[in-house]
Amino acid sequence: MNKIDKKQPPKKKEIEIFLKQIDFDLPEGFISFFQQTNGADIEGEKTYVIFWPLTDMILLNKEYKVEEFAPNFFVFGSNGGGTAFAIEKVTGHICELPFIGISQGEAVHRCETFNEFIESI
Repeated sequence: MNKIDKKQPPKKKEIEIFLKQIDFDLPEGFISFFQQTNGADIEGEKTYVIFWPLTDMILLNKEYKVEEFAPNFFVFGSNGGGTAFAIEKVTGHICELPFIGISQGEAVHRCETFNEFIESI
């Protein structure tokens, strides 16, 4: 059984602001998940995932210079260490990227859907 630490859900207005700021389609299940929690920590058998708060994702992507070094990706969390979890903007697939030396060439495909990613934790 996975241990899940959910945060307070974002306000409807905060979700609307987020959706207006992105320029790609989110994978199915993404917004449904973040309507329930504004960030979360999930400890699975093989993986630990820190989902960034939806309200901080745009800023954190700017701070990590994702658009500059891996413009086809949007990071939404990490493993608490050197691995970022990201949406591939064109496909909606979930990939892993290294925080150190973040680049598109270093992306590793993880899952085809966000729901599949959640189930894999």
